[in-house]
Amino acid sequence: MLSKLINRQILREVILVVFIGLAILTSIPFGSVTPFPFAFAAIGMFMLAIISALLFGEPGQTRSVFSIALFLLVVLTGWTFIQTIELPSNWLANPAWNAARDLAGVQYAAISVEPADTLASILWIALPFVTFLTGLLLCDTDQRARKVLTGLGLTAGIVAVFGLLQFLLFPNILIVVEKRAYLDSLTAVFVNRNTAATFLGLGTLLMLTLVRDITRAYSNYPPGEPGRNALLLRSWIYILLLCACFTALMLSRSRAGIFATFVAALIYFPWLVINWNGSRRHLRPAPRWRSMLKLLSAIAFVVLLLTVFAGQAILRAQERRLEDDDRFCILPGIWRAISDHWLTGTGLGTFRTVFSAYRDPACGIFGVFDRAHNFYLEGFLGLGILFPIATVLAFSVLARVFRRGFAQRRRLRHYVLLGLAATVLVALHAAVDFSLQIPGFAVFYSAFLSAVVAICLGRSNGEADMAYERPLTT
Repeated sequence: MLSKLINRQILREVILVVFIGLAILTSIPFGSVTPFPFAFAAIGMFMLAIISALLFGEPGQTRSVFSIALFLLVVLTGWTFIQTIELPSNWLANPAWNAARDLAGVQYAAISVEPADTLASILWIALPFVTFLTGLLLCDTDQRARKVLTGLGLTAGIVAVFGLLQFLLFPNILIVVEKRAYLDSLTAVFVNRNTAATFLGLGTLLMLTLVRDITRAYSNYPPGEPGRNALLLRSWIYILLLCACFTALMLSRSRAGIFATFVAALIYFPWLVINWNGSRRHLRPAPRWRSMLKLLSAIAFVVLLLTVFAGQAILRAQERRLEDDDRFCILPGIWRAISDHWLTGTGLGTFRTVFSAYRDPACGIFGVFDRAHNFYLEGFLGLGILFPIATVLAFSVLARVFRRGFAQRRRLRHYVLLGLAATVLVALHAAVDFSLQIPGFAVFYSAFLSAVVAICLGRSNGEADMAYERPLTT
């Protein structure tokens, strides 16, 4: 019986490593926006999900979140499929089908104006959800959840180093192909600077957490022990990776990405500074005035970083005001399209086709908008009223999870705040860009979120606290 349990735990560890590797690989080849990497990521993640579900069953501590996520996956993919079905009557069908019947004799009628594209979009919805569910199945302990976060954080740091070297030495190359856009901006392994900025912003928060953990572990390590020097070396490596993530973020020149990261930093960094003590044993609580001084100093430091290092993004914002940005010029047209199809939507993946009829000529004739540059509006247009309902439900569940985690976790409370700050970062940037619609980043963030949720809902105990005092290896 004992040997079977040990083998089961070893198998879970192996699958967890594969899960981390797959989440990382999905991000690297241009964010998996091309068919082959996306198909590889989808097949791999679905196989992992099936294997994990069969071997380990429904998770214990995160069962409620798992059930809600599974419910949302079924509802959203089911509705997307329904949008492609030929309807017996035209009362729910898109009016465009009436015009097609009159002009070309087309007899087909559906909610989606492009059923084939909508059907193909089901995988784009399902992949992040399946990644999140698989992460919940595998992260049954704090140790495993922290392994996921450590792997993702180190990956972000390595990608940032690669991006810096590529930007400095080969600015016209994107991985192995010629770079055709954003030549003045660092995009790392992604096609556009905005997705790179969201990724690097999340990576900065992750590496900041890893630096905090490794310095705490070093300060608690007994002097004279042989592993102390190795721990010091890892501390410096983590600090360098943190600096690389931050520098790469600044060189992305993404105004919204940098701003969203600094908002997240204002949530996370001050609390982290106040609670940075290497060991809390035998220490009296700090006076209130000292905590307030640390808080104000941390806020001032974040603002100073923004002022000093975000000069290129600030210059872009000054040179190109909001009223001159095409993304904001097209918003009224998107709202008109939504108001005409708010109930059922026009079909997921049909934005490019539908929006062309609503585009304001005053926005110019240059450029083709195949995305709304707003995750929420594009989802509303594609799926109808179901999308905002699902979004509100998802944010409500996450808010409750973070609240519970902050109330119940002690030594790992900074991971709860990390999850909250990262979610604010991603949610803010999603209002003006489409990072969540890039499969590579969506999978990366879903894996991150599954680990954070597992920590938030985990039970704090002495064993977990002892494990926290030891440095993690990946």
